[in-house]
Amino acid sequence: MTRIISFSARQPFRDMQEGHARVVGASRQTRTCRWVTRSAIHFLSMCLSAGLVGVFHTPAWSESPAPSVHWGSMAFPDQYSTVTGGLTLNRFTPFDGLGNKYDSTVGNTLGFNLITFSWTQHWHGTWEGWSTNLTAGISPTADEPTQYFQNKVVHQLRQLPTVPTVDPRKETDVMIDGSLTRWFPLFRPKVIFMGAGFSVGTIYQQGFLRGGVRRLPITPTLYSGSWGDVSARASVLGRISYQDNGSTIHDVRQTAGLVQPAIAFGQYVTTETGETIPTWEIEFALMWDSGIFVNTTGQSQKQFAWSLAASAGPVRFETWNDSMGHISERDYGPSYGVALTVDVLRAWNIMQGFRSKPTPEQPASS
Repeated sequence: MTRIISFSARQPFRDMQEGHARVVGASRQTRTCRWVTRSAIHFLSMCLSAGLVGVFHTPAWSESPAPSVHWGSMAFPDQYSTVTGGLTLNRFTPFDGLGNKYDSTVGNTLGFNLITFSWTQHWHGTWEGWSTNLTAGISPTADEPTQYFQNKVVHQLRQLPTVPTVDPRKETDVMIDGSLTRWFPLFRPKVIFMGAGFSVGTIYQQGFLRGGVRRLPITPTLYSGSWGDVSARASVLGRISYQDNGSTIHDVRQTAGLVQPAIAFGQYVTTETGETIPTWEIEFALMWDSGIFVNTTGQSQKQFAWSLAASAGPVRFETWNDSMGHISERDYGPSYGVALTVDVLRAWNIMQGFRSKPTPEQPASS
């Protein structure tokens, strides 16, 4: 007897359709990621060309790219026109060396290695007293070299247990930051500031308002020399921001507040327009941030951090950490960051100055 077995072709066909849809979706997502990366590289190239062509003033500083602000770096706007490039590292670890877990929805290790470009222009004429900034960075996000600095340098020197790596992110991340700032005088030009800005990219999205005081002298001149006057100066910043998710950090606090006081000691020279820039400077800052990270119940994770920066001519080095003196108890979450930047315009001006100096056999050009 012949048995007839009936089957439906609809179910296998439906599975094939669903599998095809998943493949197409993944392919589209990959193409979108590649397109964003290529567009960001072209955008950074255009910005660099525009900055080098359009800005030829004596520069002094550079703004921090996202997400450094919420990791603890200094968030003050640039007082003077500048074009800088450099490298900024930020590390996030969900566990510390003792196994304590950071109470947030981010469960993997993040090592942002941002190659950065920052352009600040202080305008004249009709826009006197206004400045604009564009800061962009592209990051091959990976576990190194931030893991090496955390475990092989800091923890080894302090004899602390190593921090484990948990499913590290391996992607290309892009961030673009912009701001508009209005400056007001207080005993000298451009001390009080108020402004607004934005941060967009793959890490998170943000719009913010900020205001404060930048480099207000708090001591008389301690020493005068050919490189300028030595004094101490104080700064304070207040900032409030509205935030949204990115492809890297999926759950962020909707609003965040940040307060940052700082004190600096350095040698400052006055320009022809009556403004001053640091010849060299050492600056220390503290930061309280209501936080961008939230836990599974939606509660935000407040951050307390410190930052230390040193600059000499066109070179600036800054490092920040959320330890606040308790690194063995607080070395998880947005753990630390470091940045090394070079002001390319200031370096160019220094090289031009050396070239214009006459040699003993050659008189100065008239």
